[in-house]
Amino acid sequence: MEIKAITGNKPVSGRYLIVENQLRTAKNGSNYLALKLSDRTGEIAAKVWDADETVYQRLEVGKIVELCNIQPKLFKEQIQLEWDAKNNGAFKLLLDSEVDFGEFLPHAPGNLSEYWNYINDTIQAIDEPSLKKVLKVFFDDRDFVNQFIRVPAAIKRHHAYIGGLLEHTAGVVAMCRAAADYYPLVNKDLLLTGAIIHDIGKTKTYRLEKGFDGTDQGKLLGHLVLGVNLVEQAIFDQFGKRAEDMDDPLLLSLIHLLVSHHGIMEWGSPVEPLTLEACILHHADNMDAQVTKFLTIIRNQTQDTPWATFDPGLGRSIYLKGLPVELEPKNLSEGA
Repeated sequence: MEIKAITGNKPVSGRYLIVENQLRTAKNGSNYLALKLSDRTGEIAAKVWDADETVYQRLEVGKIVELCNIQPKLFKEQIQLEWDAKNNGAFKLLLDSEVDFGEFLPHAPGNLSEYWNYINDTIQAIDEPSLKKVLKVFFDDRDFVNQFIRVPAAIKRHHAYIGGLLEHTAGVVAMCRAAADYYPLVNKDLLLTGAIIHDIGKTKTYRLEKGFDGTDQGKLLGHLVLGVNLVEQAIFDQFGKRAEDMDDPLLLSLIHLLVSHHGIMEWGSPVEPLTLEACILHHADNMDAQVTKFLTIIRNQTQDTPWATFDPGLGRSIYLKGLPVELEPKNLSEGA
């Protein structure tokens, strides 16, 4: 049974990836495991009662567990799975060689080929020669593209699934294209180049193995610094100029788009937007991230209620009445 199909009305059987595992002590003094299980449709909490260190070591993060007839329970308005560690028939672990881990990680709800084609078409439409050269450094590199189209845009907050960075980038590009067509005096080629590469540091920040994890570089430096380093190196390779010696206002403005796209210093931005294009990119980036949080809650809603279950990450419940029945991602060509 897929996680999105778990409603609490039927026993659950299926295979799931363990993405979190903590050994805790209950109020009665006994130990239990607090797990989080995942498949490509979502995540669900689970508790394993009367667990000890041996069970904790067996049910480690990155293992695939096969459950058999586990009855879901409702805890704090959230459905979770529960079973006793002594019930040997409740679960078994699978060998790594028996599974394809990609099948157990969440995937972008949209069509990755469509997102990629949309971004690639945007790249081809950019006329400014120096910006085109910078983009070619990355998007003519097959290894880079393979990473770009698979990694998540985040591990927790938004677009936390395979293809998340690609989907997020396509969304930001779509909004920047619309803004460039509407507002006067926008340097469209500059804005769209910035939209395409604003998060490329995430290709060095996240990795896909038995789950989503951060790289050492990502944890120590962050995606913004890594992205600026990549772009500065590309500019040096193409033009022989370092950022500190650069006198080209266009290339300086491109780097500024990366360092300012978080908007305010409290959100990790070294500088705030100081150009028209930087202002637009920041708001497009934030809007796509926030809208996707809402869409994820809506798509994961399993009960027919006017309000979604309270979401800790968003910090609120959202109102569901009036939503259209069709919740599939919009075809990008319809609004481009």
